[in-house]
Amino acid sequence: MMIFINCANPANFPLYLDTGTCLNGAKYSNVSLSIHSYVIVGGMKASDLMEKCSFERMTLLPVKDYKNMSFKEIHSLLEYGFELSWHSSRCGRCATICYIDDSYHTKCPVVLSISQSIQSS
Repeated sequence: MMIFINCANPANFPLYLDTGTCLNGAKYSNVSLSIHSYVIVGGMKASDLMEKCSFERMTLLPVKDYKNMSFKEIHSLLEYGFELSWHSSRCGRCATICYIDDSYHTKCPVVLSISQSIQSS
């Protein structure tokens, strides 16, 4: 799990990895540096959220031991992208294959057997 956190005050906590070095370039000169941005990799407990800090966003990562990562390694994980998956139990009456339509409903693909195609001709 990767958790991005914003804090009103600097956080001196080993679990929080400062992302400020990514915001100090000319490209981000309009970013307010009064907000302190951090990332936590590998999960956290509710008690790990420091005072005057809030969750910005969170994402799951592939299963791995993520202790002692540099921000460059975290950036590489973000460049790789995200894994999206869902359980086939959503397929319901479909055999093993299903998809989600534009209205977010689970659908079974239409499969015509050879005998059905011959009868309809």
